[in-house]
Amino acid sequence: MHDVPYTHVLHDGKTVVQHMYDAHYGGAATAATYPLRWQQLKGRIDEERYDQTLNLFTYQAGHAVVWRDAVDQWFERISGIPDAKGRIGNFPGRIEAESMQADGYRPVDADPWESASHGKAVACDRPSGCSLTTTLDQVSRSYSIAVQYFDLRTGASHYQLLLNGRSISRWTADDTLPPAVIDKNLDGSTSTRFTVHDVPLKTGDRLTLQGIPDGEEPAPVDYIEIKPE
Repeated sequence: MHDVPYTHVLHDGKTVVQHMYDAHYGGAATAATYPLRWQQLKGRIDEERYDQTLNLFTYQAGHAVVWRDAVDQWFERISGIPDAKGRIGNFPGRIEAESMQADGYRPVDADPWESASHGKAVACDRPSGCSLTTTLDQVSRSYSIAVQYFDLRTGASHYQLLLNGRSISRWTADDTLPPAVIDKNLDGSTSTRFTVHDVPLKTGDRLTLQGIPDGEEPAPVDYIEIKPE
């Protein structure tokens, strides 16, 4: 890298640090298109290959958001220069796990701090499970609900998402997607997400996420993100 200050202006008129911010937001936006583009090939490829590749593209799209936030938060803290577009630390539709009503879940630090939203997540040490609940304030329409969590590969925690007490999805954190390593830390290498699409929401709805630990994996959660479809 060139030895220039973060405020050095590049040929495109951006400062070095603003180029860093924009490049990571642009990269994550591009990665988000991969699953949608791949889905256009459904029925033209054998089912096993289609499903495996879709899982990889979905993982990549979620992981691009993890590293977008991690890298940009790190550069903002080190440089002391805010993003000119006001995106860093400002996530419309994101509900931090540690801000939700918790039953059994406790706040924990991520290591390194920048690999979790605002440096925090929550973990459940209760074998019977824990839950997070929030009351929504959404315009009535369909949304996607993404749960950002950590798959530590030291267990296979179980999760369930409920809307007004009714289960809308459940899954197990047993992926062997890259990097398939044994890692006990809540960090960028173990952060992944599960997304439910086309969920009708309205103001006053209660959203609950339940997590049941398994082995050495405490059903950790980073945040929930709700976006219009």
